[in-house]
Order: sequence, then structure tokens, then C-alpha cells
Amino acid sequence: MIESTPAVQTTNAADRDGFLQGIDMALRASERQRGGFAVLKVEVGGAAEQAVANVGEAITAIRANVRLNDMVAMLGPREFAVLLAVGSEGGAQRVAGKITESLVAACGGIAAQDVAIGIAIYPTHGTSRDQLLRAADGAQYQARRNRRGIVMATRDETPVDDDEPLSVPMRPDLSKRIGSAVTQNEFLLRYQPVAELGSGRLLSAEALVRWRHPELGLLPPAEFLYLAERDGTIDTLSLKFVEYAMMQARAWRDGGSNLPISVNLPATTLQHPELESALVGRLHSMALPPDSLTIELRDDQLTRLSAAAMKNIFMLANAGVRIAIDDFGRGAASLLALRDLPVHEIKIDPCFIQSVAASRADAAIVASLIGLCRDLGRRVIAKGIETQAVCNRLLELGCEGGQGFHFSKPLEAEALPDWRGQPYG
Repeated sequence: MIESTPAVQTTNAADRDGFLQGIDMALRASERQRGGFAVLKVEVGGAAEQAVANVGEAITAIRANVRLNDMVAMLGPREFAVLLAVGSEGGAQRVAGKITESLVAACGGIAAQDVAIGIAIYPTHGTSRDQLLRAADGAQYQARRNRRGIVMATRDETPVDDDEPLSVPMRPDLSKRIGSAVTQNEFLLRYQPVAELGSGRLLSAEALVRWRHPELGLLPPAEFLYLAERDGTIDTLSLKFVEYAMMQARAWRDGGSNLPISVNLPATTLQHPELESALVGRLHSMALPPDSLTIELRDDQLTRLSAAAMKNIFMLANAGVRIAIDDFGRGAASLLALRDLPVHEIKIDPCFIQSVAASRADAAIVASLIGLCRDLGRRVIAKGIETQAVCNRLLELGCEGGQGFHFSKPLEAEALPDWRGQPYG
């Protein structure tokens, strides 16, 4: 999270404590006025480390794109934060884009990919200071890792339980506990329903991992998965999560519900030499049909798939396991993947879905994707559905299924078999 830094009076920027106080004030004001605001975490990294030696220029570049009542803070030598009196995702993204352009122009020798900005919106991504900072941190981490520039937090990244927050300096080192957390069964899965848009019928469930930390409560994946990637334990964790998901699918079948389940795997795990044999073998030992499991590949990972990962994907598909592309449309290889990979399903990225009812451009893009996938025999799922209007528009465009908070937040396993969506249309 945020590390303490001295106040930066000469650059007219707040320090860490001032920024935290600013969020607290914005929370109180929003509760009274029922308004929203945005928290932006801005990092200039990579080849830009030397370019931000003049912090004043970076602060000036950021401040040139915000209003007088917005707050700009310096959190570290290359890390800044912005508190925006903007309650919409589109407005915050536009400001973030302008900040990126100004930083590139002001700090010589950097490119847009060297600027990573994570955005969290109140109350969409959190209703407390800790929740908003966690969401913005997780989004910034995704932006930095995947060189995507600007990333909006998702609701799935926010904690399911609003436990009493710890002050940031008191947070324990999570990386030291990951190994023991596995052996002590501290990781668990929540399941988000995927519904047929026309009838509300339950089509499948996406497994989402959480960590029930003994001190911090229920943590979202953005809090710990990057630590597992850094420490090299991500493959062990990912395979364990898939096993949890298959065990749950078996339990549902034993209870009379043949509900398919999907799990997202990172690129490193996809190239694991024993991935195909481990998954297919476990499916057979549990007497689960292979198509009860869907492996999701993130769109932004497709350009980094190794030959070993490609081989595993084809072997899994040949064995009957379903393959899906998650966040479809964000990466540069989306259409190539539809052509070259054995894909059964795509999940259209929320950035195209959330404004599909109001934006002719987004509606045209989504309609084209739906038509293309229909011609290729791929099922289309829309992610991030939050309103009835969006659901209705997707039905008009011919979309088959969807998921999002309009239907349900991630649920405990026991709630899935009896879950019933409302019919739409």
C-alpha cells in the first residue's frame, strides 16, 4: 500500500498522511451528499526511473489536468496519488489519460507504457478508505505488470467482508504466510453466477479465490496473487485453486446439480509441464466429465503464451476441457486467438459492456463481437453487467449470457444450486 514520505511543500503536493486525510474527508462528504469520487494511484517506472528526478515537473504535469479542489500527493520517488471529485468511471479514465499524456510530455525519455495508473471509484469499488486503496493498488499492479497504462478496479477485487481495517504501516508481510496459508486451508473460493440473459437461468459459475487471513479478514486476489508470482509459488496456488473448484463441482453433482465451473489461470501456470495430466487425471478420479471445467485465459496474456502453454491448451481442449478467453477485447491478440486457439467461449471485457446502453460505439463493437463469435460457434458472455438497461441492450444485440453485480455478487458454494436469476427482457 502507501509508504510514508515527507511532505512536499515545494511542489504543492500533499504527503501520505495528507492524502489519507483527504480520502476520509471525501468519504464523509459523499455520505452527506450521496456523491462519488475517485482515487488514482500513479506510478512512473521502468525506463522512467531517472526521468522523474525533477519531481516538481511530474507534480505540475499531474496538477495541470485536475481541478483546484482535487488533491495531488507524492507517495514516493516515482509514485503519486490523485483524489478526484469525479464519481464516474468514464470521467476518471479521461483524467487518467490526460495525466499520462502530460507526464510523457514533461518527463523526457518515457513512453505511455512507463506510466501505470490504477483507478478506484467510491462507492463502486469500496466504501472505506482501506477498500478504495486496496482496489486502486490492485488496479495499478495490473497496469504495471501488463503494461496496460490505465486499469480500472473491478468489484471482484474488493473484499467481500468489510472487516475492521488495519492502519497501513501495521499490515503484516503477506508473502511470509502464503505457504502456511495453503497447508492451513486459509484460501477459499467464492462463485459468481453466469446467467442466461433471456431467462435468468444459471449457466455456470466462475470461481474467485479469497484468502481468509487470521488478522486481516477476507482478502481479494489483488492483495496476494502478485506476491505468489514474485515468490514463484503461483503455480502451486493456481493448481490448488483448480482442485478446490473441481471438488466443489463434484459436491454439487452429488447434490443433484450438474453446474459447470470456470477457473482463471495465469500464463506461468498454463505452461506447467504437468498441467494437462494433473487436471485431466483429477477430473477422471472425481468422475467429472471434462466439459464441467472451463479454463479461462486472460486476453492480455495471449501475446505472452509460450509454446509449452499453447501445447497444454490444445491438449486440454482435446481432452474435452472447455477453453475461454476472459476480458476479451482488451489485448492486442483477441482476434488471432479466436482463429488460432481452441476457444469455446469469450467473456467480453467490462469496458465495452458498462456503457453499451448509452454508447453507439460500444454497442457496435459488442454487436460485431457477438456476430463474429456466433459465426465461429463460440458462446459469448458479457462481464460487468450492473444495470437493467445494459442487460436489455445486450439481449437486443443477441448476447447469450452475462455476469455482474446486476445478477449477483460472488456467493458461497452452498448458495449456487438454489440461485435463481430474474428473467430479463
